Amino acid sequence: MNNKLKTIATVFALLTGTSFSYAQSSVMKDPVSYKLKSGMTIIIAENEATPKVFANLSFEAADKYQAEKAVAKEVLTTLLNQELTAMDAGLSYSDKGVNLATQHDQFENALQTLCAYISAPAFNQDAFDKAKNTVLAHLTAQDKYFPSTINKNSLAKLTLDDVNVYYKEINNPAQTVLTVAGNITAGLAKNYTKKAMNQQKPVAETNKTYLVSNN
Repeated sequence: MNNKLKTIATVFALLTGTSFSYAQSSVMKDPVSYKLKSGMTIIIAENEATPKVFANLSFEAADKYQAEKAVAKEVLTTLLNQELTAMDAGLSYSDKGVNLATQHDQFENALQTLCAYISAPAFNQDAFDKAKNTVLAHLTAQDKYFPSTINKNSLAKLTLDDVNVYYKEINNPAQTVLTVAGNITAGLAKNYTKKAMNQQKPVAETNKTYLVSNN
């Protein structure tokens, strides 16, 4: 899927995920996009018909399947979802990225929480072990599809350092897209994002290689 089609699909999903009538509203404006100095792309679709604002922050680098990093990606997805959901800030994580749903007047604070977290998440061993156990439970129950590279052996060999390295690799502003849809103007959403991102420190680069075996 090219970027334009992906953008349209993301905006549509954000709106129709809550109410199809919102997406059909005549007050929904065409999406506009901006690129920040950091390289992050922001896409905004204003819709005055809904009292809420929905957002999705996607890591484009994570879209490309890499067999040797599949287990790190799966555990990271599980880890981020459990951590963000526990924050009770309207945030969650899936293979589509970080998702946010909040009231219009709470969007700025929620966005700041999101940006602060993704800038430097404090993954600890206990949370990492919990995420691994969740993936292991799915492997054992065989109730979820996994590629062959995600198995009990590769999962057992995965370390917290491996996940941290993978996260730093995909969390690259030049390959990050924030899609916002709902009751907020393009200018306001852009200003909130710039303010939130300017308050964060960039994630340090690393050259560490992956040591996880898939066998």
